[in-house]
Amino acid sequence: MSSVRAGISGIMLPTLFPSLDHALPVLWERVRDLPVREAHRDFIRLCIGPTGGAAVANGLTRSGRWSTTLYLGETPRWTAHPLTITTHRP
Repeated sequence: MSSVRAGISGIMLPTLFPSLDHALPVLWERVRDLPVREAHRDFIRLCIGPTGGAAVANGLTRSGRWSTTLYLGETPRWTAHPLTITTHRP
């Protein structure tokens, strides 16, 4: 797979990585200790956590883009932070 650009709105500026395998640990490091809403935490871990990545890779192969939104905090004061990964061809 080509290089990827990954970022989390308000948390991590879009960054170019040589591969998805390089991006996922960085994304997980940024996300794992955030107050992600409990119902959403398992989904995020399965997508970008240490054993995740297959669904993200499939999405990138199909459309060149994968995204989800992190919901941080408690209702009604939670904030939304889109997490986006795209393939990047120079």
